[in-house]
Formats: sequence, C-alpha cells, structure tokens
Amino acid sequence: MKEQLKVGVIQHNPVIGDIDGNLGKITKEYRQLADTEPDLVVTPELSIVGYPPRDLLHRAEILDAQEAALNDLALETADGPPLIVGAAVRTERDSGAPIHNAAIVLRDGKKSETYHKRLLPTYDVFDEHRYFQPGTDPVVVDIADTAIGLTICEDAWQDAVVTGTRRHDESPLQDTAASGADLIITLSASPFSLEKPSRREHRFATHAAETDCPVVFVNQVGGNDELIFDGHSLVAVDGAVHEQLTGFESSTTVVDVSVGGDATVPTGNTETRATQARKALTLGVGDYFEKTGFEEAVVGLSGGIDSAVAAALAVAALDAENVYAVSLPSEVTSQQSIADAQTVAANLGIEFDVIPIGSAVEDISQTLDANNASLTGVAAENIQARIRGSILMGIANQRNALVLTPDNKSEAAVGYCTLYGDAVGALAPLGDCYKQLVYELAGVFNETLSSAGSSPVIPTSVIEKEPSAELRSGQADEEEIPAYEVLDPILEQYIEEGETISSIREEYPDHVVDEALRRTTHAEFKRRQTPPPLRITQKALGRGWNYPIAAAYDCLLDDH
Repeated sequence: MKEQLKVGVIQHNPVIGDIDGNLGKITKEYRQLADTEPDLVVTPELSIVGYPPRDLLHRAEILDAQEAALNDLALETADGPPLIVGAAVRTERDSGAPIHNAAIVLRDGKKSETYHKRLLPTYDVFDEHRYFQPGTDPVVVDIADTAIGLTICEDAWQDAVVTGTRRHDESPLQDTAASGADLIITLSASPFSLEKPSRREHRFATHAAETDCPVVFVNQVGGNDELIFDGHSLVAVDGAVHEQLTGFESSTTVVDVSVGGDATVPTGNTETRATQARKALTLGVGDYFEKTGFEEAVVGLSGGIDSAVAAALAVAALDAENVYAVSLPSEVTSQQSIADAQTVAANLGIEFDVIPIGSAVEDISQTLDANNASLTGVAAENIQARIRGSILMGIANQRNALVLTPDNKSEAAVGYCTLYGDAVGALAPLGDCYKQLVYELAGVFNETLSSAGSSPVIPTSVIEKEPSAELRSGQADEEEIPAYEVLDPILEQYIEEGETISSIREEYPDHVVDEALRRTTHAEFKRRQTPPPLRITQKALGRGWNYPIAAAYDCLLDDH
C-alpha cells in the first residue's frame, strides 16, 4: 500500500429517484475533488438513485436512467481519478431478485470492477431482500498501488445483535481483509438514531484493529421520508478514528489514509441526546419540505409544550417567514394557554392568528342533537380536536403549505390523540420523541434560538404547565394515562428494547405496565392513519413497526 492515500469523499444528500439531479451533484462534486488530485473518489451506497428507493427499483425506467448516469460518470474518469459509486445494477441470474446493490469502480473512462453487497438487511425499516440479489464473493481492486476491498453498509454490521440473536453468520468485511486488502472502503446509507454516531466510531475503529486494515466509511446524509441520514463519514486506522466529517450536512473533502500514522482515540459523540435529536429533526423537516416542493409549515399552537417545540423546530428548519401558527381556542381553553401560544409565536417571530372555535363546536353539537345523534363524553370532547384539524388542513390547503402534527411518541404509542383531529398533518416531527425528550428539546431550542439577553423562545410557563389535552375543564394527561416519567421508560423497554412484559413488571407496578401496553396494542389502527414520524430511535412507530390491526394479542399481557 502507498504510505499515504488521498481519498475523496462525497458525503452526498440525494433526492430519491431524481437520477438527473443526483448525477449533476455527483459530477460537480467529483470535478471539485479531481482538482485536488486524490487517488480515488467515493460516493455513498445507491447514491445515484438515493436510499431507500423502495419500489422505484421495480421500474425499468429508473434502472435505465441509472445505467445511463453510470455511463456519464464513467466518461468523467477519462482524465480524472477513479470513482467508486453506489448504484443498483441488473443481475444476470435467471431467478431471484433482478438487481444487485453494488459498488462500481469507474476509471479510464469506463466501468471496471463491480462488487455486489452480500448482507441484505431485512428488518425494521430495511427490506432489501424484496429488491436485491445478494453477492457471494469479496472484491479487491488495485488503485494507486493499493489493494482496496469493497463493502457496502450491512457488510460491516455482521456481528450486530437484533432481539438477542446475531443478524448474520458470515463476515464480508473480515473476508475482504483476508483476501489481501490493504484498505477497506464501505459505501453506506446508514440512517441516524440517537447515539448511533458513537456506536459507528467504535465499530469501525474495532474493525480496523481486528483486521489490521484501515477502513474508510462513506455515508449518505439528508432526510428521506421518515429516515434521517447523518453522514459522519470517517477514517479508522489501527483501532482509532483518524478523521471524521461533520454530521448532518453535505460535505466534499479529501481524507488522508496513513498506515501507522497518528490517530485520535475515539471519544464517542459527546453531544447530548437532545442536541443530536435537534440536529437530526431539523435536517429531517427541512429536507422533507424541500424534497416535496413545499416551503411553508402550518402549526396549531395550543399553548402546550409539544406544539411549541414543533413550531421552534419548524423555524429552525424553514426560517420564521415560512411558518404560520394559529391558536384555535374553544370555550374550555384557558386564557393562560392562549397567552402562551401568543408568546411563543412572538418569540419565534412567526405569523400568528387566533381563530376561536367555540361557535363551531356549538353549531355541530346542536346539529347532532337535532337529528338524534347527540354526543357525550370523549366523543363530544373530540369535536373540538376534529374542528381544529379541519381548520388547519383548510388553511394549509389554501396556503399551499403542510401541517406539522405535534404528537409525540408517548401519545402515539398509547393512542392518546384524536384521529382526524390533533393527529392530522403531513409529517410528525416529534413522533419518535418520548414526552421527556420533548421537554429536553425545549431547553435546547431555548439555547439555540433565543437571542442573547432575551427571554427564552419557549417560556417557563409552557415548560412547567401540567400536560393537558384541554378538551374539558381541568383535564390533565395523568388522569387518563400513566405519568410520563413512568410511561416513557415502560414504552422504551417494550418498543425499542423488545423486553418481555414480565421483565418490565419487575421494575414497575403490574397495573401501570398493563394499562400502558394494553393501550399500545389497541391503538394500532390510529397509528396506521397518522403522519409518518421522523425516526431518531432504533424503533420508531412508523415503517419499522409492523404489527397487525385486525388482531387480538392481549395474551402478551397474560403472563403473570
């Protein structure tokens, strides 16, 4: 191997399916890097079509356009350094999936070697066996007098554990090192979850030490539907991280890979969970709007913590001039809540209106009463939420905007929301944040959005207010669901950690656990009809949560 290898890294933010747009970005970034004369340039996994393309891969037009893009990129290398690019390529096999998830080496103006991803993740948000044929053999290519082994994302996570079992039996990364590689390059589209950047640092530093082979990890960045990709591409040498790119932003740079050179001992990502969440969610919201072609967000400001944080997040992602907030008080809404909503809007500098809904609630109630369809209890209370939902959607429709729902993960899990009411919207930015994390996010936004010497954008009165849906006088969340400081860890153990009910009961009272999880199992029909949550944990209640609706599995709670 050369004593020092210069690797151009394109930490790329693709638009799914936009072959021409992604090609243009990669070409521009490749040319910029080529001017610095690196030994090679690398893009992330599936960088031409973007990850995850899902059923776009079933469209021949997409594969044809990607093939043409590969040919165009190959021509760029006639007078430049080799380019290793992630793409989907058709397989020559007669059976099984028709395409491979591949890393293609482009050099001297043409396609050269191709590596096919061997380990295809099919769990949680991943469904690669639906589309891809797995590869079978390691590939090591010679570039700049260096034997470079190619791997793709999951190939480097072979020994990770899911629900108590190893994901895979084989180890492509170790096989590649054993095949004579001096350097391993991993093309990746590894989505973010809290604390994952530090886990990646440890993983690739360990790989570099165990294989005695430096590793260059090149990751996608950006938000694509529910998934957020954080980048944090890195170089690991001899058990330590040598260099790492900034997370949550596109980056084009050259990294130096030296065998035996100085390296920094990985300390892990030292940012708080709330700071990581704020960066990820800001990127996720911003990209969701940009990639869907919308500019403005509509937020219903109730005066509570969730809608205040949702509004702050919208401002961080879209800027204040692109956020419209509205308070929709009923006869039972407190004056303090109306005042708090006004204060939050003023502090954020966003357009704001108050539209009372008391008369609308009364009109609907009278209409129902006059037609022998009177509503009582929760059904009557939910008229308020559904009127609010209709008004918010109407405003968004008129303004060509999108509604952001403020519902959090705690509420979504136990179904503590009104279908077609507060649950309406295009995106649930807080849908993977437990209530306690929402409070932490409020603190982070007060640090990042408040001007020096000014009042916090989310006032103390909002943060310290007792949580309430305010659909009747004196209502409090804790009268209807367990207290969040108890509910959140119960849900986290059940949802993210996959703990059994009996083990959770060892830490919390049986009746509290049973109530929380019975509500969770019965709320599946609601979750299926609510906006996608931005995923920031290892198990969000979105695409990766795949439970049936027409089912009865209360037996989960019967193992006393």
